[in-house]
Amino acid sequence: MKKMILLAAFGIAGLVSAKPTFVKKSEKQTEKKEAKFRLCGVLVTFYDSDNNPTGSQWFLTDTPTLSSCQAYQSFVQWNLTQGGYTITP
Repeated sequence: MKKMILLAAFGIAGLVSAKPTFVKKSEKQTEKKEAKFRLCGVLVTFYDSDNNPTGSQWFLTDTPTLSSCQAYQSFVQWNLTQGGYTITP
């Protein structure tokens, strides 16, 4: 009988001191980092020899920074001069 009471006491003490088990769900949060691109463009107006406008064209691209936009604009100017066009501000 003493063994039974001792065993019951250990059982109750074990149940009281037992910590509940919590299941942790590992939630992996993924942040989508989107590269921010801005539209960069150059509007070119074409003129004839009498200085009359004959047409215009947009040259557009997406650029992440202002410096890359300026580089693109310089490239468009260079490309037009290579094509035989004269550029005036």
